[in-house]
Amino acid sequence: WGPEMKGQMVKWWDGKMRPWSPQPDNLKSYFGDGNSSSHNVAFSGGSDMGTVRVSFTRTDHTPIIPNSNYDQTIVNLGSNINISEKLKADVAVSYINYNRLNSPNIGESYSSFTKASLYSWPRSWKGIEAANYANPDGSRNDWGGNYPFEYISPYNWWEFYNNNTALSRDKLIGSFGLSWSITPWLTASGRLGLDLTTDQRETRNNPADIAGILDGYYENELSRLKTFNNDFLITAYRDELFGSKLGAKLSVGGTQYQRRYYRTRAKSGKWIDPWLFISSNFEDPEQIIYSSGNRREERNDKDINSMYAFLNLSYDNYLFAEITGRNDWSSTLPPGNNSYFYPSLSMSFIATEAFGIKSHLLSFWKIKGSLAKAATDTQPYQLDYVYYSGLFGNTQTSSLDRTIPPLDLAPQEAKSFEIGTTLGLFDEHLSLDFTWYHIMSDNQILTLPVPASSGATGTVINNGELENSGFEFIMNLVVLNRASLVIETGLNFSRNRNYVVSLGSSSEPLELGNIWGLNGPAIAVREGDEYGTIVGYDYVYHENGQPILSDDGTTYKITDNRVPIGNASPDFIGGWTTRFIYKGFTLSTLVDTKWGGDIYCGSQVIAMQTGQAPETLLERQGGGLPYTDEEGVTRNVGVVLPGVYEDGTPNDKVVHYYFKYMPNAGGWGKVISKPGIMDNTWVKMREIALSYNVPVKVVEKTKIFQSLSVNVVGRDLFYFYSSLPNKINPEGLMGSGNAQGLEWASYPGSRSVSFGITASF
Repeated sequence: WGPEMKGQMVKWWDGKMRPWSPQPDNLKSYFGDGNSSSHNVAFSGGSDMGTVRVSFTRTDHTPIIPNSNYDQTIVNLGSNINISEKLKADVAVSYINYNRLNSPNIGESYSSFTKASLYSWPRSWKGIEAANYANPDGSRNDWGGNYPFEYISPYNWWEFYNNNTALSRDKLIGSFGLSWSITPWLTASGRLGLDLTTDQRETRNNPADIAGILDGYYENELSRLKTFNNDFLITAYRDELFGSKLGAKLSVGGTQYQRRYYRTRAKSGKWIDPWLFISSNFEDPEQIIYSSGNRREERNDKDINSMYAFLNLSYDNYLFAEITGRNDWSSTLPPGNNSYFYPSLSMSFIATEAFGIKSHLLSFWKIKGSLAKAATDTQPYQLDYVYYSGLFGNTQTSSLDRTIPPLDLAPQEAKSFEIGTTLGLFDEHLSLDFTWYHIMSDNQILTLPVPASSGATGTVINNGELENSGFEFIMNLVVLNRASLVIETGLNFSRNRNYVVSLGSSSEPLELGNIWGLNGPAIAVREGDEYGTIVGYDYVYHENGQPILSDDGTTYKITDNRVPIGNASPDFIGGWTTRFIYKGFTLSTLVDTKWGGDIYCGSQVIAMQTGQAPETLLERQGGGLPYTDEEGVTRNVGVVLPGVYEDGTPNDKVVHYYFKYMPNAGGWGKVISKPGIMDNTWVKMREIALSYNVPVKVVEKTKIFQSLSVNVVGRDLFYFYSSLPNKINPEGLMGSGNAQGLEWASYPGSRSVSFGITASF
């Protein structure tokens, strides 16, 4: 908003005269081209005694944002040893080192560039902060206290380069296994496994002054996760049991799982020696709020012991069945409920084998189905109240977690039914696979909010119930299969629906994620609704379906509370693959799509509210209705808000366009959320890959290589179609997992092109 930008000279907020003109590329000032490199070397060899393989992989990545990168080094060692004719051993060791500097700040972060570009900086923003964030002596430029932009850090660019958060991860994975062929029909195997991960997260915020006193900050977190996974399996099998066409294989085994987690944190207080980033360099370490998500020291242990059995039956190569049973004993559940059993049955029938069908039209037909029960435990320390200790002044304190534990925690369970069929047609040039499934999940463990008057913030329930159903369809077609040319294509699509049957005794919805806090749009789990419901403030509607306006025709009446306004679950997702092989060249493509499903598009809402969206130019350029302002001046800047009054009379009042664009977003007050709900449908060119295998005759002439190939791959290249306006990234969701459906100040999508060479010697 504001006066038209015609290049007129105006005094800038730093006191200098500059032209008042739009800056079409200012959104690009933060972003650049990223690059990534990956190198792999592998050696393998063997003899009658066994085989050995060693590999080394190094990856370096610089993203599209400044002062951010990661690298990863992987070393793998694997060996198979023939101890005797019947006894074999295998050893595998992997070491992974991962280092990351600075993850991006997005969404509502005070240092989010995308938030600032949409919400705080106008179209005339020239980005002078990028070149002037530091004074000549290296201290932070405080702009003389004249920084005019709200809701964003005035030191954004300083923080990009001087506030650094680093993650360093070392991971060691090892296993040792033995397999013993006891008899021709009986085998036994055992394996010892270890996964050791150490993470160090370090935050270093450089002081803003030369003396090294102002605003410096240090935080160090060290965590160690140690997992043991040991198992054994004894298997007996016969192909022709008792001389019949019946084959059977019975396996009995067990697993011991142990998880040991430890974490410690330290934060800075007042510096002793400036610029020395160690925990002991602070006089009064900052006290951490003791709660379940913010502990100075944490231990988290978990054990699961399991016994299981599998019975596989086959008859005459056309009828197959698998029966399984497993019992787990978990340390996270109370006595009486810590042992739980879950079985399964799956069957398949190959009709073409059973009925002796030998047809070019129908070359393969299988019918399949399964029944299964699954069960799982929960996280440690859910059974009772947990005390947190701290300091109040110099006095030791203890406090309870404000989450009420369940009375008698039981394992979560899921019962599933699945049926499907697979067809091979035209000598299996065309294959079709269809599967339908239905899953009922009960005894779900959820933490639900409770009224503040109870003295707690939440309660753990153990009787949530969900219903999940859907289908998957896959089609693969060999269009042409000749020695010189192969053409293949495939389609897949699926649909899933998940309903919240019950939240137990609680009527309060469970919020999974939100924008702008208490009154902003959110993803909520509500009893009786479909999973993925987006809630927010909606219009109050007349019985004729039209929204009701206030008497002056400038605003709408809205609901008293947040209500369902959309759902993020897509109607279906799908993909289309193609592959062409011609004389050593292979060209493959992947197109995928998400069809339907809502999204709250905060970037579009804010762009409309702040006048940054192109749509807001209509009335400013005289494309509105005649409107006379308080000074008696008439201009074509008016609008009539669609809707009716409480008596059903259609609105015909012309008001200033301000009322069309402004009241559409906010979490600090009750503001209508409905305009931000948009259909999120897209079709994307996900990947194009071209590779070339150099002919063997050419490779042999080098007397160096055994094989040689080159490839070029483009990923996330472009959208054929997106229902979101103004090139907003349709995959730029704020949440992940269960909290998808909200977008605000997301990063732009990025495409990548890679080149690779693979050679063997």
